[in-house]
Amino acid sequence: MRKDFSREAPCPAGFWVRLAAYLVDSILVGAGLLLVRLVLSGLFSLIADSPFGGNVLFQYTWKDIILYVLGAGYYVLCLYYTGTTVGKRLFNLRVIHEGGSGELTFVDVLYRETVGKFLSGIFLCAGYLMAGLGREKRALHDILCDTRVVYEKKIKVTPVTAGGNPGMPPAGPGTYRMNAGPANPAGPFSGPGPYQAFGTGSPETRSERGMETEVKEE
Repeated sequence: MRKDFSREAPCPAGFWVRLAAYLVDSILVGAGLLLVRLVLSGLFSLIADSPFGGNVLFQYTWKDIILYVLGAGYYVLCLYYTGTTVGKRLFNLRVIHEGGSGELTFVDVLYRETVGKFLSGIFLCAGYLMAGLGREKRALHDILCDTRVVYEKKIKVTPVTAGGNPGMPPAGPGTYRMNAGPANPAGPFSGPGPYQAFGTGSPETRSERGMETEVKEE
């Protein structure tokens, strides 16, 4: 039995589940960028002696800039249009605006995934570790951009007891269950009918009842 709690207050996601989602996204992005890197390496080898073949920004080349834009673009576009990524969706996570009011703007998402994450990882990834502290579970880039990572849906599962009906107590000694014997018009509990007591009496008594049942059925 499932009940949807999506209308209740969102539950913040902790550090470890966010890390697992990030690892999934990193594998996907890394595999895609590996193919792009192979293509760009062939293209830039042809223009190595041209002005486009050297460093453009500090020690970064055009190839480095293109790879960074493509990698960051994955997160920016996914969060802006869907509010989540492949890794986050796998773990039922979603990025929302702080307080749950309003949708994420493109500027907010762009700032979060570029400048915000850069500041979170600039000092021993301390900004990311903040997601494991406090009740809000917000990393530094979440605080800077007024965002939160929450569970998209909370699903409550009601356990099913041994009797097969949710909410019913399990069967124990002295309870009655359905038996496969023929119907007995004399009464439901007087012989080998559809109801038979289980777990009552001594082993000898139960054995005698079983023998009597076999004789009557024959």
